[in-house]
Amino acid sequence: MSLKHPDYDQEIQRLKDTKEYIHKIVQLSEGKQESYKGNIKEAFVNLDHLDSSLSYINILVNAKFFDMTSSELEHLKRVEDKPYFARIDFQSQESNEPTSYYIGKVSLYKKDTQESIIVDWRSPVASLYYDGRLGEVEYKTEDRTYTGNLTLKRQLIVEDGELEEIRDIDITTRDELLQSSLSGSSDNRLTEIVSTIQAEQNEVIRSDLSKPVIVQGVAGSGKTTIALHRLSMFIYSYAGKVKPGEMMILAPNHLFIDYISEALPELGVEQIKQTTFIEYVQKCLGKKISIIHPDRKLISLLENEEDSMVKWASSFKGSLQFKHVINRYVTDLIRQFEVKESFKVEGFTLYKAKNINRLFFKEYNYLPINKRIKKIKGVLQTTFKKKRKR
Repeated sequence: MSLKHPDYDQEIQRLKDTKEYIHKIVQLSEGKQESYKGNIKEAFVNLDHLDSSLSYINILVNAKFFDMTSSELEHLKRVEDKPYFARIDFQSQESNEPTSYYIGKVSLYKKDTQESIIVDWRSPVASLYYDGRLGEVEYKTEDRTYTGNLTLKRQLIVEDGELEEIRDIDITTRDELLQSSLSGSSDNRLTEIVSTIQAEQNEVIRSDLSKPVIVQGVAGSGKTTIALHRLSMFIYSYAGKVKPGEMMILAPNHLFIDYISEALPELGVEQIKQTTFIEYVQKCLGKKISIIHPDRKLISLLENEEDSMVKWASSFKGSLQFKHVINRYVTDLIRQFEVKESFKVEGFTLYKAKNINRLFFKEYNYLPINKRIKKIKGVLQTTFKKKRKR
């Protein structure tokens, strides 16, 4: 529990200070907005009395600053109750002590000292949270490569402005966090996965943005989530060069667009155009088109043209009865993987059978069977390396 963590009081104070600073910035931004509104109104009033060109310039400048302030204000308000989700401590070769970085969905610096308060998850140093293991690591920026020692990786569970839990991350807790995120409601999965991105997913998100990438996976494997995070990374990396309004998401249908709509503002990509391929082609051609090769099987089922056996099979596959049959089969299949003996090397017990079964049947039950086995193999190898000398 968080109350027992030795750094609990320190993290509570850090969260309090961060929330207070965000609140001050929000108030300051709201004040600036009113000032810009006043300047624009005054410029319109004086439009007929003064040099019209100067008044127009005044209006445009204040409107630009108003938009910039509105964007900053909107993002800060969105993270005010959950400013960050992780912390890493990194000591570079040039430094005498580690620097703590708190990772969130936006960047925030102190206006006077430029001291980092929150590091954007898309920044180069944040990649250490997703990819780096404790010990010697490195991360790259556009200018150079930084080498040093990663001394801490910590998950901070913050809800409604309160610190609920602190978890120092190793292999097991990393997967527990992902499981917790995936087991939540589908409405939250797209927005919360940013705190539990796995190394393989992070590699896709941060891969060369100038080259096309094909991501292949089964339904529910996270392809959409990773695509949206890659878009967010693209906007972050090319800020000032490419505007979100110049980008487009081509979706298979409007149901898909509705599904991703909740995640887009959270990831800062709400200004990207969203449409289906058919609508995009229709707009380019300037006229309506029809599908040349419709799904005759689906239409025949709807029009009762299919033979009775096929209709029965299609109906049965969509029934709860078929679901129960599949569930029983999967349950029987999984039971075959129960471990009876502990993992031993030279007579020494390194991992008890009950703990292996706990990983397989409980901790990793969100994964396919072959991936569970791969994860457990990694845990056993790590355990062996740690205990080998002893």
